[in-house]
Amino acid sequence: MVRRRLVLSVVVLATLSALFVAIGVKGSADQRRSDEARTTTAVLAGTARPTTPVAIIGDSFTTGTAQGGTGAANWASIVGGPRNWTITPTAVGGTGYVATIPGTRPYASAQLGTALAAAPRLVIVEGSRNDAGTAPARVGSEATALYREIRSRAPQARLVVIGPVWSDGNAPAPVLTVRDAVRTAALAAGAQWVDPVADGWFARPTGLIGADRIHPTDAGHRLMAERIDAALRTAGL
Repeated sequence: MVRRRLVLSVVVLATLSALFVAIGVKGSADQRRSDEARTTTAVLAGTARPTTPVAIIGDSFTTGTAQGGTGAANWASIVGGPRNWTITPTAVGGTGYVATIPGTRPYASAQLGTALAAAPRLVIVEGSRNDAGTAPARVGSEATALYREIRSRAPQARLVVIGPVWSDGNAPAPVLTVRDAVRTAALAAGAQWVDPVADGWFARPTGLIGADRIHPTDAGHRLMAERIDAALRTAGL
């Protein structure tokens, strides 16, 4: 009888020991999995793609209008989304290097300060067909001054200049002379030059230009995004 109790006690002790070992092993495994999960989370957080601050100066071809190109349909959003841009939008419709409409000011006095406040790594200046009624020499002078100011106040930034956008394949002479003045100033400043007129962005405007026959539709903004994206890739941006 005593021997049976002894054997039973040994069996019970052995069973309890095995159970404690199993619990300990499981706890260690759970702890390892928890540690691994925390490590994985930390690695993923550490490799999150950084944002790039970008400033865009321009006119209604950058703001978007009732014809299209607002919000996520805007060319800047389409181009900037995959690049993780943080955009400072300063564009104002009806304006240019010189041109204004009531209640607005030209690019340098109205948009430049806000554009550079976020220390952008990239500055894009678009436009402007609105300057077509101004002497090209004056437009060129204002463009030169604007680019010089950008270079001085944001030396870390790459500069891309997009010339005036015309809504069909027949840009009039005043637009072409303004385009030439802006191009000369941009190249002298070492900017990446993009020429919508020479590249025929809207040479076939059907479906791309809205009912006002001036501004791009959502499809037109997608086309702008494709062309600008290609130019940025060419520049290594």
